[in-house]
Amino acid sequence: MPAARRLAAIPEADNPGPDVPAKIAAERPRLMATTPAIERARSLLHQNTTAGKWQEKVSEQAELMLELAELTPGWVHDARETAAAPLPLVSPPKSADGQAAPLDIARLFCLRIQTLGLMWLLTLDPRYRDRAKSELLAVCDFPDWAGDKFLVTAETAFGAAIGLDWLYQELTEAQRKTIARAIVDKAIQPGLDQFAAAGPLSPEWRTTAMNWNLVCNGALMVAALSVWEFDDRARQLFSLCRQSVRTGFSEYRPDGGFVEGPGYWHYATQYAIYLLDSLKTALGTRLGLDKSPGLSRTGYFRLHAAGPSGKLFNFADGEAAHSGGYWLFWLARRYRHPIYAGIEQHGGKVHPMDLLWFEADGADSLGLPTAQRFDAAGVVMLRGDWGEPGTTYLGVKAGANNACEHGHYDLGSFVLDADEVRWAIDLGPDDYGLPGYFTPEPRSRYYRTSTIGHNTIVIDGACQPYIARAVVATRFEKTLALVALDLSTAYPSAASAWRGFALIERRHVLIVDEIEPTSCLSSVAWQMHTTAHVGLDDATATLRCPAPNGDATPLSLYIRVIKAPSGSLSLGSAAPSEPQGQNPNTGITKLVYRMREVEQPMRLEILLSPDADFCATFKLPARLRRHPSEWGRPPSDELS
Repeated sequence: MPAARRLAAIPEADNPGPDVPAKIAAERPRLMATTPAIERARSLLHQNTTAGKWQEKVSEQAELMLELAELTPGWVHDARETAAAPLPLVSPPKSADGQAAPLDIARLFCLRIQTLGLMWLLTLDPRYRDRAKSELLAVCDFPDWAGDKFLVTAETAFGAAIGLDWLYQELTEAQRKTIARAIVDKAIQPGLDQFAAAGPLSPEWRTTAMNWNLVCNGALMVAALSVWEFDDRARQLFSLCRQSVRTGFSEYRPDGGFVEGPGYWHYATQYAIYLLDSLKTALGTRLGLDKSPGLSRTGYFRLHAAGPSGKLFNFADGEAAHSGGYWLFWLARRYRHPIYAGIEQHGGKVHPMDLLWFEADGADSLGLPTAQRFDAAGVVMLRGDWGEPGTTYLGVKAGANNACEHGHYDLGSFVLDADEVRWAIDLGPDDYGLPGYFTPEPRSRYYRTSTIGHNTIVIDGACQPYIARAVVATRFEKTLALVALDLSTAYPSAASAWRGFALIERRHVLIVDEIEPTSCLSSVAWQMHTTAHVGLDDATATLRCPAPNGDATPLSLYIRVIKAPSGSLSLGSAAPSEPQGQNPNTGITKLVYRMREVEQPMRLEILLSPDADFCATFKLPARLRRHPSEWGRPPSDELS
């Protein structure tokens, strides 16, 4: 039976105000990996087969780290470590074996401390302890933790904070002071400087609901808790961050969606949960942050954002691949949603925190709604069935083009899975180092962020306006799910523009576009990007790609233009022109149906299905013949 955890009182004269709790746990570790937490993890690792296998994988990672040199400011990636690392796939390393960017180094440092530190606490193998200590002291000896962005400071501080806390009993007094001094001088004081900055130098993350807010505030507050007794500035920064981080948590409202997409949801949520768990173990309170609207339901956003192809609906500069989400275990336990644990049990690469937060009682998604709308995030996700791996999945992008810094000009775009293949893709981000990448005007000219680089309508070759917004209407029934978007503000040269998506009989997708011009439109282009091989035959297209299970018979998706003004299907280039330096989009094909000289109101109907027979002899619900704005009217059983 572990000893009761004592709370050490902060001297009254040192307490900076009511925003800072008066007591903190005296025992170490006090940040997440407490004695009770480690004992619980050891028990699960011994009893649960999956957890035991995962520990073996983390042990392999730790053994590799023992072979590598300590990180340095000029670190060059070791391909073995980079390939195995379960890091968040946002702005991933440009090279697996080249020069590491400062943020790469910060993330590798955190991962090394988590891996070696937890393996030490779980196994008491002194090799892991000794290597974690040398790694920690080496990074504390860096000239600074500034890097090229404040995220470097924050993430390095987090790694140093848990290193100090988890190894505290194994460090000499001199080493403790060295590490604490580095945290204060290289993170706490720079954090205070961020809050003191005013005018043009004032950092946006302090007052904006964005991933930076949760990462920077979460990391700095954990760092402050690690050196709470060492320097008054830690508590001063904690108080400032506590006020700021509430803004970050507001991004989950009202329904758990995340406007910056599932990629940045992964990145931000891990730090949100690091913070919540650390607050509880160090202070005995989560300060009410765990009651933030939408947070308890945010695991469902991750659930619906993943298609049966295993790829995410990667809007907002996200990567389609993902690395798992160990914080889902924490969310499952805190909010009693075993489905969250079930998601992570079927996730990607194993992270050391999976061992600390592991939950054995995961549930599957059978019986959950197959259609979900996330209003603040501006997306709708539809699928045919939770129990069928080859089911059809459709992710629809609505919202606003200026909703966040990572947003694209992509209203009306979509991704499509069927038979475990991602047929219609979102190209994802380009190089963040491109000139003005996060500035609206240049962003409208980069292929991957502009309208021309998405699966939506392009009128006269123009990008959608930055201020455009889609108005969404949905109706979800057992065998018919409908999404109607008013895209009129996205196309100023049209009097009105609507796009409707219908998932029919859980398998087939109909896309309907209704556009009323104000004057003659020189061109209207329907487009879809794919990595599949595309064959054309008049008004039909057949997409083929290898089966993901290795079957010799390739899989197919059939596309048929049902109704359209005069036009033709063709294959366009996804290669950017200007500006220079963009991703060449090698291996990407763009399927286009182009209509020219459109003067009258037009309707375009395109059917997509993995079923060749249905595509050839389709029968559509009668209401789908209506204008998409009327799809919400009472249904009729008549087929046409």
